[in-house]
Amino acid sequence: MEPRPLATAEEAWRIAKSLNYRHIEGTVVAVAQDVESREVLMVGYMDPVAVVLTLTTGLAHYYSTSRRRVWLKGETSGHFQVVREFRTDCDGDAVVIKVYQVGVACHLGTWSCFSSPNSFRVKL
Repeated sequence: MEPRPLATAEEAWRIAKSLNYRHIEGTVVAVAQDVESREVLMVGYMDPVAVVLTLTTGLAHYYSTSRRRVWLKGETSGHFQVVREFRTDCDGDAVVIKVYQVGVACHLGTWSCFSSPNSFRVKL
């Protein structure tokens, strides 16, 4: 699946400037969700630059709080996230990006960060 821009640079900056970057190091929470199964794949952070790059390239970019820089998901692993939809919440401090996941999402080698051996699942 080929990435396609979701917005022009001007539109992307307008969206980025409208968000409320009140989380770690001036970020919004970013939830990546599989576009087909709707499964939550991972949770990360985005700063304004990551938002703009995501919207203008069609590939998910995040802000790494440990490396203190923007990174392209898949830049080293090849496991890219092709973005199909970008949604903001009512407070503007979180986004959901619906993606086509290339390969696995979790750095531990599982499809989702919520299906790794380290994750728990409790349900009624």
